[in-house]
Amino acid sequence: MLTRLRQLRKINDITLDQVAMDTGLSVGYLNRIERGYITEIKNNNKRKKLESYIRKLENKTRKEGILV
Repeated sequence: MLTRLRQLRKINDITLDQVAMDTGLSVGYLNRIERGYITEIKNNNKRKKLESYIRKLENKTRKEGILV
């Protein structure tokens, strides 16, 4: 699921800064996730926040009719 973050951001024209503001996670942390340096989020709160955000982006993308 984490590997989809960049793809969904690009489709929806969302910056890492926006994701950071919406999730409360730092831009640097999100960047490391997107680049594959972090493959598992061990902190439950961080993981849940990001998973929820990704699901929202997936739903938004589907509603707009963009294939993902």
